[in-house]
Amino acid sequence: MLKSRDRPADQRVEGRIKIIQCMEKTNNQRSIQFLSYLALFLLFASLYIFSSYLHYILVAAVLALCTSHALSSLIKFLNRSPFPGFIRKNSNFISASILTLFFLCLIFAPLVYFLSETYIQMSHVDVDHVKKVTMELVNRLVAFTDPIPILYNFLSTLKTEGFSLLKSVSIETLYKTINGVASGAGGLVVQIGWILIFYFLFNLNGRQILAFTARVLPTSFEHEKYLYRECTGTVAVVFYGTLFNMLAQGLTFGILIFFIGGYNTFYLAVLAGFCSVIPIVGAALVYVPVIALELVAGNFINVLVILIVVWGIMGFFIDNILRIIFISHLKRIFGFEYTMNEILILLSILAGIASFGFWGIIIGPSVIALSLAAANLYSSQIEHTGFPEDF
Repeated sequence: MLKSRDRPADQRVEGRIKIIQCMEKTNNQRSIQFLSYLALFLLFASLYIFSSYLHYILVAAVLALCTSHALSSLIKFLNRSPFPGFIRKNSNFISASILTLFFLCLIFAPLVYFLSETYIQMSHVDVDHVKKVTMELVNRLVAFTDPIPILYNFLSTLKTEGFSLLKSVSIETLYKTINGVASGAGGLVVQIGWILIFYFLFNLNGRQILAFTARVLPTSFEHEKYLYRECTGTVAVVFYGTLFNMLAQGLTFGILIFFIGGYNTFYLAVLAGFCSVIPIVGAALVYVPVIALELVAGNFINVLVILIVVWGIMGFFIDNILRIIFISHLKRIFGFEYTMNEILILLSILAGIASFGFWGIIIGPSVIALSLAAANLYSSQIEHTGFPEDF
């Protein structure tokens, strides 16, 4: 065997090159490992710094996903239309501003109005009049069930206990409730402000954020595109369907109350719109008290009209026909799709509301949709052995 000094010069050079390449590869791996640990540490540090705002950031991010199709269409419209060069150059900023103003005017402004008006209305409530009307309504309800002994006895017992509880209500209790509403309204206004700020930033820098996320994720572009499509499609359907229900049911109930008269039309319309997003119960939280007041006043025709409108138009026609037509039209315009079951969407909305409050309406379905999409991807990548023949 030849010694090292007896080897040809080219072999010694090749060996040194391999050694240098191995050292560089090792250094690169160590550098990547160090940068990975550093990035994770800085990520956790950033999350800790923004821990007070994570809820707002999450809501704003989901809202940005909901309206991502509308944002893309708006940017394309501004770029393709014969607008001045300034508008085309700043189409992203203008589109983000338009959507932010849309949320401010269409959703958040009525919400702030509702809270402020509720505070004003509660400060002028006549407690004695409320007690009188409630007692009269309960007495009529108990008298109506007199032919049914079981129900009559149950309601009579409930009436006795309820009256004793109602008599304990005082003006001091009402003032405490008003102060609680005022403090909650102030906190909600602050939340709305932060959500709008983060929503605008997500719309303005959404493409850069998605591009960076796609680069750092260890998955293929097709998988990332599938996850994004499934998540945005589901939350878009939930968001646009909920928004349509709010507007349609609120407008319908407002027109109904306007013709009946005797109530604050705009206030009840806004209240019915917001209550319509609550699963199962919906706008019944608004029209049931109105029906009760009309029954006490003896306006039975008004009661019949209200029942026909809220059950026939709001409960069936708007929720089951118009909403589906509206979503189908939007799907043709924006091209989003969703494969999530309607019952699962309802359950995810209920779970989201229980965990995140009002904003869980869109957060819950987005999390479940992303989980199902990830599970489908995982299932498609593993080797299936199937069930045995005699399973």
